[in-house]
Amino acid sequence: MSLYDKKFAGESTMGGQSRVWRWALCAMLLLATTLNYLDRQTLSILAPLLQREMRLDNEDLGWLFFAFYYSYTFSQFAVGPLLDRYNLRWCYGLAVVLWSLVAGATGLAGGFASLIAFRTLLGVAESANWPGALRIVSRALPPKERAMGSGVFTSGTSIGALVAPVIVLGLSSVVGWRWSFAAVGSFGFVWFAAWWLVTRGEERSGIWRSAPEEKGGTIIEAGKALFYNPRFWQVWVVAILINPCLYFSVNWLPTYFAQQRGLSLGSRMGVFLTAIYIGLDLGYLACGASVMWLTRRGHSVQRAQRVIFLWATALITPCAVVSQIENLQLAVIALTVVNLGIGLWIANYLTMVQGVSREHVSTAAGLLGGSGSLVGALAMWAVGRITRQTASFAIPMASVVAAAIIASMAGWAVTREPVATAPEEVMHGHS
Repeated sequence: MSLYDKKFAGESTMGGQSRVWRWALCAMLLLATTLNYLDRQTLSILAPLLQREMRLDNEDLGWLFFAFYYSYTFSQFAVGPLLDRYNLRWCYGLAVVLWSLVAGATGLAGGFASLIAFRTLLGVAESANWPGALRIVSRALPPKERAMGSGVFTSGTSIGALVAPVIVLGLSSVVGWRWSFAAVGSFGFVWFAAWWLVTRGEERSGIWRSAPEEKGGTIIEAGKALFYNPRFWQVWVVAILINPCLYFSVNWLPTYFAQQRGLSLGSRMGVFLTAIYIGLDLGYLACGASVMWLTRRGHSVQRAQRVIFLWATALITPCAVVSQIENLQLAVIALTVVNLGIGLWIANYLTMVQGVSREHVSTAAGLLGGSGSLVGALAMWAVGRITRQTASFAIPMASVVAAAIIASMAGWAVTREPVATAPEEVMHGHS
């Protein structure tokens, strides 16, 4: 039990001012997560311009995505102990400043090597977001409110993907691509000023540090327990298949529209990408609503999950034929449906993660999410290589469908038996 749990044990209500502050804190975490995705998406959206100016092919672009995801993954494995040891208020706040600084400085890149360096540094800096935000939620909110708090800040992922095309393309049309990086990066410094104001106050200092009994680690024991847990490996299969589908959507679609559909970077592409990512956002929201609707009508949670991921897989299947659809508007509609399915699958996967282990939810979420990122990084490189050699996105798009189908087989095994009951501190995973 954390210090916060002990302090508020037995209380049914809290003062209005404290409640307002708690949700203001969650709003700050939401904004930080939105910036996290906005900063990483800037390069993906501007990729056609960078390729033309720096003479980069798709394989080079794949290496850039690869560098980010690998540095992000390995840093995420290591950042947790630092956040446990030092003051969370400053560690988290400075992490946002650091990744904003790196994102803004990317506009100074002169070629492929410097872009690789900036993307690697961005992955290191951004790795603190989920471990830091989840720890803050667990200390700042009472147990009954943590799931909602985690859900609020995690929704920044879809918001970031949703607003990125409009913001980045709008900025690039006015100030050019180099200053677009600087402008997007500057948002983090504005956020930090607000963070400093919202989080100040000596009476809240206990939130930012762990109690001595909360420190230390049993990572080896947890790892052993998960290694011998069949459900962990079933969900692991889902993680390494579904996360790359999401990465393909958010990283490669701007390049797809530029190369295969002949669209230039501008308002038209921005509208298409926004519509597609609205589908992703609706998928995130529809998953939870669908589970509630089905369980209220007598279905078990496991059966509800099966229904949803089977529907999600069905919605993803049009991706296999998008490259053969000649009409641009129909292709955009198809990709919107595909992203609706991806959103449903991702949200369902996060629910599966929470049922892997009663005792080691956080460790399981980190290992599964990290594994998905590692495979996703390799997949991003492979997409670049394949599209350079074939001058087509047909194979990667068909692979998305194949991955969803195989994931549904693993998901069927995951939902075959009742899952473990999640502890009070619900760990929400990410892509």
